[in-house]
Amino acid sequence: MNQTFVKIRKTCGIFSFATVLLAGGNVMAQGYPDRPVKLVVPYPAGSSTDALARILSEALGKRIRQAVVVENRAGAGGMIGAKAVSDSPSDGNTLLMYTPAWPAQKIFVKNPAVPVPDGLKPVSLVALGRLALVAPQALPAKTFAELISYAQAHPGKLNYSTTGPGDVLLDFEILKSSARVQMEHIQYKGAANQLNALLANEVQLGLQPEYTPLPFVKDGKLKVLAVTGDKRSTVYPDAPTFKELGLPKIRNNWMAIFAPGGTPPTTIKKLNADLVAVINTPEVSKRFSDIYFEAVGSTPEQLRQQIQMDITDWAAVAKSAGIQPE
Repeated sequence: MNQTFVKIRKTCGIFSFATVLLAGGNVMAQGYPDRPVKLVVPYPAGSSTDALARILSEALGKRIRQAVVVENRAGAGGMIGAKAVSDSPSDGNTLLMYTPAWPAQKIFVKNPAVPVPDGLKPVSLVALGRLALVAPQALPAKTFAELISYAQAHPGKLNYSTTGPGDVLLDFEILKSSARVQMEHIQYKGAANQLNALLANEVQLGLQPEYTPLPFVKDGKLKVLAVTGDKRSTVYPDAPTFKELGLPKIRNNWMAIFAPGGTPPTTIKKLNADLVAVINTPEVSKRFSDIYFEAVGSTPEQLRQQIQMDITDWAAVAKSAGIQPE
């Protein structure tokens, strides 16, 4: 507390008051949480983020001995839910599970509804998940190399899908600029709509969570041409990684927990300890693995560094592609 206008004769009283406040803060942290916690998912029910949140909420609730209630607040690429959390009291009782879609806002929007990176407090990474480059069987190309050759021979003929300005759109910009191909972007409301568009051959390419297209790949309706990650997928072993293809900046998707921007460090520390402990349990790791995600806890600082790395890489992509924030 640095209130220079206070007279020296009141210093002792101020010190005592500050001591009481600090002690109260510690008591609050020790007693946290003392009521149910709300975990906001800024995407529809049934999404991969939602599935992970429901697994995590059940396990976290048991650890903290409070109900952890998942609330879906979808829209605007996740920003509706993110804004609701950032505007909530900074007491740790309202949390957000979000993805790289939030830091990507900084590339597309001058003044995001939730400022990046200070509008939310990083708590912990939760999971990493592969993305698969998916195409309908009707696409003549059978491999990634054939895809690039086809795209180069037919500029503008191929369509690719995203849910709008965000990390996946930037991934496609990396692909287009690296391969020097022209493709057309079509925006859809969600992953399910994108999947239906691929099945109908309305679009020829999409970046989907690893497990999403699996039934249709097995049925021969879709094919996977590449995947994210440091090593090949056990689900699609014939598909090369983007890293193998010389595109290492097309990375795995991440999920993470955030708190409102003003949440005290003591509360963040308690939240982080509880989350990491839960994420590292064999039960949660197994349930994440069952839907093709890797359980990954982190410190708040490691999550902050991940966000900054994404922003730095995407800023270079945006500059190359001529993308200007609006």
